[in-house]
Amino acid sequence: IDQIIVTATPLSRTVEELAQPTTVLFGDELARKQSTSLGETLSQEPGLSSTYFGPVSSRPVIRGQYGERVKILANGLDSLDASALSEDHQVTIDPLLSNRIEIIRGPATLLYGSTAAGGLINVVDTRFVERPVDSGFSGGVALGADTAVGSRDAALRGQFAVGGIVFSADYTNRSTDNIEIPGFAESAILRELEEAEGGEEEEGEEEAFGVVENTDSETSNGAVGVSFVGDRGFFGVSFSGFDSEYGIPGHHEHGEEDPGAPVPPIEEEEEFVRIDLEQTRVDAKGAYDFDGNILSGIRFRAAVNDYKHTELEGEEVGTVFDVQGTDTRLELRHAEWGRLEGAVGIQYKQVDFDAIGDEAFVPASDTTRTSLFIYEELTLSDNWVLQGSARYEDQSISGATLAEAYDDGAFGASIGAVFRPSDTLRISANLALTERHPTSAELYSDGPHIAAQRYERGSVTLGNGILEKETSTNLDVTVHGDTGPVEWSITGFINSVDDYILLRPTALELDELPVYDYDQAGVEFTGIEAEALFEIFDQDDRHL
Repeated sequence: IDQIIVTATPLSRTVEELAQPTTVLFGDELARKQSTSLGETLSQEPGLSSTYFGPVSSRPVIRGQYGERVKILANGLDSLDASALSEDHQVTIDPLLSNRIEIIRGPATLLYGSTAAGGLINVVDTRFVERPVDSGFSGGVALGADTAVGSRDAALRGQFAVGGIVFSADYTNRSTDNIEIPGFAESAILRELEEAEGGEEEEGEEEAFGVVENTDSETSNGAVGVSFVGDRGFFGVSFSGFDSEYGIPGHHEHGEEDPGAPVPPIEEEEEFVRIDLEQTRVDAKGAYDFDGNILSGIRFRAAVNDYKHTELEGEEVGTVFDVQGTDTRLELRHAEWGRLEGAVGIQYKQVDFDAIGDEAFVPASDTTRTSLFIYEELTLSDNWVLQGSARYEDQSISGATLAEAYDDGAFGASIGAVFRPSDTLRISANLALTERHPTSAELYSDGPHIAAQRYERGSVTLGNGILEKETSTNLDVTVHGDTGPVEWSITGFINSVDDYILLRPTALELDELPVYDYDQAGVEFTGIEAEALFEIFDQDDRHL
């Protein structure tokens, strides 16, 4: 009944028509699962969990992979923030105003590049209007609260249409208090270690109990946009801003303290670290349908980003992260050739990254990716559909302080099938062979990563040269049934990766932190994801 289109795919298919495991959250289900961050909103989905550094700094984990391996998109384009670099960095996409959230499990590199090696999250909002609407005004209001984190949420959005021109605006504000917990903030093991080291409590100092200090936050974001809509297509532009100020739980120190320095009063809480984040962004999106014998449609997306977040240690500036990015994507959909339908496209992404300060463990770099991709679908019969795709991605990383630049290409291909033996049963399988580029952090890291409590060193920093590309072989098989009162699905997957890039602990210690070096090894991910929905009672206006 619910024909929800997955816009992250070139042919805009429904979930039931895709060979790769895909889920879409929308409507009442999305409203029930809304939380203070994107990671927490999705953390209960099969195959997903989340990192957690407080109510707002939480990022999705897909099948055990996270960070640079999970792509976060806003309306089909990269979030262009620094959230993938460290677990304590906030994602600059608020799910509160999302219209739907699309989840693609497993390698989505063939659609969106090597930074989607673990999976893909696409958040779709209402900032672009793609189809003609009735003239007039429409809008919505959302209010929410959460007693555990003391959050208070408010969101407004509206659209005003005059003929084929639609103006849109939205605004959200979220504040959270320190998280309430049923016990000590520090674990029993940590408190025992501190006791063993002879650290008695100073006079007047008490261990945090019942609350995790420095986890409060204040976040707001908004956008204005305009869309020009016709019968054959649309074009829209959106201007948005995101501002957030939040605390990082835990004690942060850098090096040895000066014994001669004056001790600040306790109430100044000089050990607390807070992040002040700002992002401004311009997005453009358009599509047009043809009646030609060669092309049947064109889709275009582009985003330009200015992102900066400052880590404050008390009143002092600790580290500043700056990201200037551009992401553009063009897709050409060809006309149906018999039973074959598909699209070809090109994507260009360029990111200037810079970090200055005590925790600048990754040097300044300029990363450029240019990709060509193709996606085809062959309908063999009413019960059989084959899907295939391929992508070539060229990546270069350069920088004035880099000992060795990176420039290489990566290739990937996949083939999948959807088989419907009956109206109540669907079987799908997808085999993907993909390559993943190393990132600037994996190549050039050299410094303390305080949030993760380790000192990280990249392969080039260690003198080991450029890492090999990861090579992944991933197989998914899904069986979905809808038999009257029960709807169920079960997915099994195996992902074998050669030259998987990982952090390997060493016996060394630098800046009072254990040293971890980037290395490579063969790894294998396997798992099962299953869910079932039981309709116990259904009658006109009553449902359970």
